[in-house]
Amino acid sequence: MTTDPNVVARVLDEVDRLTDRLVTSLTDAIAVPSINPKYPGQEYDKVVGAEADASALMADLYREAGADVSHVVVEKGRDNACGIVRGAGGGRSLLLNGHVDVVPPGKRHLWQSDPFAARVTDTAVVGRGATDMKGGLVAAAYGALALRRAGVTLAGDLVLQAVVGEEVGDHEAGTTAVLEAGYTADAAIVCEPTGAAGTLPAAVPVTPGLLWFSISLEGKTAHSGLRGLTVHPTLEGDSLGVNTVDKFWIVYQALRGLEDEWARHNRHPLFPPGYFNLLPGVLRANPSGIFVPFFLADELTVEYCVYHHPGRSNEEVIAEIEERVRIACQGDPWLREHPPVFEWKLLWPPYSLPEGAPLEAHLLDAHTTATRGEAPLRSGFLGVCDLTWMDRKGIGGLAYGPGVGYTAHAENEYVEIAQLVQAAKTYALTAINWCGLSGDS
Repeated sequence: MTTDPNVVARVLDEVDRLTDRLVTSLTDAIAVPSINPKYPGQEYDKVVGAEADASALMADLYREAGADVSHVVVEKGRDNACGIVRGAGGGRSLLLNGHVDVVPPGKRHLWQSDPFAARVTDTAVVGRGATDMKGGLVAAAYGALALRRAGVTLAGDLVLQAVVGEEVGDHEAGTTAVLEAGYTADAAIVCEPTGAAGTLPAAVPVTPGLLWFSISLEGKTAHSGLRGLTVHPTLEGDSLGVNTVDKFWIVYQALRGLEDEWARHNRHPLFPPGYFNLLPGVLRANPSGIFVPFFLADELTVEYCVYHHPGRSNEEVIAEIEERVRIACQGDPWLREHPPVFEWKLLWPPYSLPEGAPLEAHLLDAHTTATRGEAPLRSGFLGVCDLTWMDRKGIGGLAYGPGVGYTAHAENEYVEIAQLVQAAKTYALTAINWCGLSGDS
């Protein structure tokens, strides 16, 4: 744990002195429109390259913090920036990871200002990526910079990563690529947003599982004037036409019932009741090739996003969802003969840091020291993050970072300046706790 009060005081003072620069660096990072080029709805060739620009900005900060810097590139224009602040030897290494890619800005007319021209208030920085997660990236770099300016030499290495691809689960081009290139460590902090409005960052040792899948239904088109004959089974029914919109409610109710069961029985102490859910987020239904309501819709595809309990595997949850839909469809003559077709598009496994892992204790102590006695909250993560892929490479860790989670992916996204400062302090003190100090510090 943190034992030298003089070193601690120097580091905390340096972060305070660097606050204005930290905010400026964050506004510079937000000004780079590093939208993930593979995000649905983007034209890859028009967007690619901005991630590399954001990584270059982070690389400059890493160099100033005393890191040896290089770039890991899987796809041209999508550079990952990696830095290592070399320790004196004999200590454990710590990795601070964050992603430079952001989601599109959404409806620009709902923003109070240009989403890629950060607006700074007395208490916050507003702009796309402020919370998710350029705030955490910049705070990590400034934590490392504060260590250098305070004259601290760690015993173990401090590894800094600014990666691409996270927003679409493209870890092969981002986090997994840099780990396989040798930028690894004994433990990791992913600097994702873990705060809420008016709070400081929470310690997050667990993330849910994430599934993205589609269900497609087949119907039988007919003239809209024939709906009455087709919708009532005592009349013509399925032999004349089948409207997929009507049939979808059978599937919807089955999965809505499963969602209610999860809320009642599938709980976790670090997540609020009802958090684990099945979201039907996209629905497309129409007569084949026609987009007017003068026919029965014979095509339907619904896209679901699922967050599930971290104690359950993706495979277990997939089997439960498919079985629940299969049983529901057995009660409908048409769906029994024309069952829904599933397509599983993204499978993101959950992550849990083992109970009693020493990194968490070191981070809790660092946060409490920086606040002069206020311990952080512990919670589950709002979404998913690259801890999953680090775990696949044998690196344990947790998420901790500045940001107001509910503004991620929303208009007028913002991060509180107090959270930025607290995060930078916690990163720096955690590095001292975990990596140890050389005799020169």
